[in-house]
Amino acid sequence: MKGERNESHFSDGHSSQSVDGRMIVTDGPGHAMSPPVQEPCYRSFWKITSTREVPELGPGPRRGVLPRRELEARLDVWATEQELDPDAATRLRASALLYHDHHDAAHDIVQDLNDVEGALIHGILHRREPDYWNAKYWLRRAEAHPIYVALGRRLPQLVLNAEQQALAKQLTLPGAFEPLAFVDLCEETERRPALDPSVVWLRQVQHAEFEELVRFLVED
Repeated sequence: MKGERNESHFSDGHSSQSVDGRMIVTDGPGHAMSPPVQEPCYRSFWKITSTREVPELGPGPRRGVLPRRELEARLDVWATEQELDPDAATRLRASALLYHDHHDAAHDIVQDLNDVEGALIHGILHRREPDYWNAKYWLRRAEAHPIYVALGRRLPQLVLNAEQQALAKQLTLPGAFEPLAFVDLCEETERRPALDPSVVWLRQVQHAEFEELVRFLVED
């Protein structure tokens, strides 16, 4: 029996599909998720870390993530090839580990970081754990981060219907995305089924958050 499939299309030509509770982002028929920009470093990061399903709002683990050892080996080679600043490479490693549901390994890195990017990744990690109070504690240190300005501009592209528009309204302040409101929505929808439309859409938003974080780290 074929699985239940729901599909949404982005204004940049990408689409997302929810199949039997699995969230898939594609750039066309038969193509796995790829980023919508051309920067070589950004694109090459996603080439080695992309997954068929975007992360769950919760901890996972979901199907298709890389084992930690394989992921870190890829990241080591990539960081050397890209001649990355060591600080940026460390933060990108934590982001990739978190994207692949290796929460403990990501936490081992971010707990020793004292900058705003470390706080941001730390907050996302605890939001997915889920430890919502702790997530807000760390995200308050990063509320004004440039990625949330970028995400606020990008959010309207993800809105396809009135329900999503209502959620987007809760997630935005004038000129920026509101990360603490995102924590609240994740908590509100925590017990809903995987195919709940709000959960599916919030996973898209979370994936966009990861994309903007990576974009900032490779460009900064």
